[in-house]
Amino acid sequence: MRTTHFLAPIVALLLLGSLPGRAFSLLGPFSGWQSPDLGYNIPNGAQEYGGPRLRGDEYRLSTPVVTYGIDGSFLEFFGVEGARAVDAAFDVFNSITNVSAFSEKLEEFPLKADGINPTARALGLLDLKTQLMSQILATMGLTSPERWCWSLRARYVVGTTPSYSVVNFNYDPVSGRPSRYINGSLYSYVIREIYNTDGTVGFYDAREVPVDSANPMVTLASTISVNAYETSDDRMVRAISPTGRYFTGLTRDDAGGLRYLYHPQNRNYEGAPAGSIRGSVSTSGGGGGGSAALESPWTVAGSSGQVGTTAVGTPATTPNTLQLVNLGVRAGVDKVRFVKVNTDPVLRQNARQAAVTYTEVVSSNGVIVRQVVSRVLARPDILISARDLGVANYVPVIGALVQPGFVNTGAALDGAAEGPGNIEPQSGYTFSKVGVHSLNRGNTDEQDGQPGNLWGSFDGSTNAPVLYPTGSKLADLEAAALYLKGN
Repeated sequence: MRTTHFLAPIVALLLLGSLPGRAFSLLGPFSGWQSPDLGYNIPNGAQEYGGPRLRGDEYRLSTPVVTYGIDGSFLEFFGVEGARAVDAAFDVFNSITNVSAFSEKLEEFPLKADGINPTARALGLLDLKTQLMSQILATMGLTSPERWCWSLRARYVVGTTPSYSVVNFNYDPVSGRPSRYINGSLYSYVIREIYNTDGTVGFYDAREVPVDSANPMVTLASTISVNAYETSDDRMVRAISPTGRYFTGLTRDDAGGLRYLYHPQNRNYEGAPAGSIRGSVSTSGGGGGGSAALESPWTVAGSSGQVGTTAVGTPATTPNTLQLVNLGVRAGVDKVRFVKVNTDPVLRQNARQAAVTYTEVVSSNGVIVRQVVSRVLARPDILISARDLGVANYVPVIGALVQPGFVNTGAALDGAAEGPGNIEPQSGYTFSKVGVHSLNRGNTDEQDGQPGNLWGSFDGSTNAPVLYPTGSKLADLEAAALYLKGN
C-alpha cells in the first residue's frame, strides 16, 4: 500500500486549492465489484484494459526506460510511413521534460490539443500516431476521464424501484480532489438501462453528459477504450469519436495525470520490473551472456531466477552476494524514456540482446539503498505488430493493446488493498491489417454497405492523408466511398 504521501511541492499545491477545469483518471486492474452489469468491461464493447482506480491505489511503471520495436507484420502492411508514425508517437513522450519541472498550474500544456481533418473524417480514417499515443498513456497508467468521470458503484432493487450509488473517479491534477471538469468542460450524468438487441437489459451505466453547449474539449486519453456503445449523449459521441481526429500532443489533464503518477514525491510500495537483477550489465554478441560492473559481485536473486525480496546486503546462496531490493518504497521515476531497439522482423525479438540499466534509491526495512538495476531483454518491452484481430459483434476490431501486467504490490502489506502497484513494461500494440471493408445490415448489396474504418496518417495541414496498407491511393478510397453512399 502507499506508505508515504506527497511532500512539500505537492502538499503546497493541495493547500493552494484548484481552479475548476481539470481531471485525469487512473488505470488499474478491474476490482471485483467492477462488473459488466454496472458498465465495466462490457461484452462486445470497446476493449478495456482495466478499470478506474481511486487516488492512492494507482498503478505505474517503476522503470525510467522502456524499449519498443516494430516487427515484420507491421512493416509489411504499414511500410516506412507507418514506422515513422510509430516513432513520432513515442517522440511526443520523449520530448516531455521531467514531470517535477511542470509548472504549478500546467499552463504550458493546452486545454485542447486535437483537431479534425475533414477528408480523413469523411473517409473514416483513424490516425495511427494518435491511437498509439493513447495506448502509451494506458501503458503508463492513465485511462479516459471522459469514460470514468461518473461510474456506478452499486445497484440495489427494492420491489421494482432500483437505487444506485454513483462515484467520481476523476481527480484534479492541481488540488488532488475529485473533479467533474475535464480540460475546462463540465460533465454531469444520467443513469440509463442499456438494452441488448433482443430487448433484454445488457448493463446499467451512469452516462457522462457534457453540460457545455459546445462540443467539450477532450483528453488524448479519451481515445482509450471509448466508443459510442459506452456513451449516449450525442455531443459526447462527436467529441470522443476518433474518426478523422488527430492529436498534436498532450492536453493539460493528460500531463497532470502523468505528473501525479511519476512525481518523485509520490512514493509507493512497489517492486522492480520482472526479470530485474542488481548490477550493471553489458551485453555482447547476438545471444551471449553479460558482464557485471559497479556492484560486483552480483547474481540473479532467487534460485528460480525470480527477483528476490531479501533485505539489502543479505547474502543469498553465495557469500558477499548482494540481492536486488525488490519490494520497497520507491519514488516516481520523474520521466519515462522510450528507446527503440533493432527488432528481427521475423523472429519478433531483439536482433541483439539489449540491456536496460538505471540507478534508483529504494527504502527497504527502514534502510535507504542506492542500487543499480538491470534488465536483459530478448525482445522489446513494447512490440508493434499487425494482424487480423477478429470482430466485435460483426465489425472488425481495428486495434488492440497487448495489456501490460498489473501487480498489486500493496496487497503484500494489506491483503485487502487494491493498490498501489506496478505496471510491467512488457506489452504491445497490434494494428488490424484487414484493410478496406464495408459493413452491411440485412441482405443487401455492395452499394448499401457502410465503409469501415481504416488506418491512416494525417494532421491539420493541407497534405493529403497517407493511407494503409502501404501503396493505397486516396482517389481509389474516395471513389469507393462515393459508390457505397449511392452517389
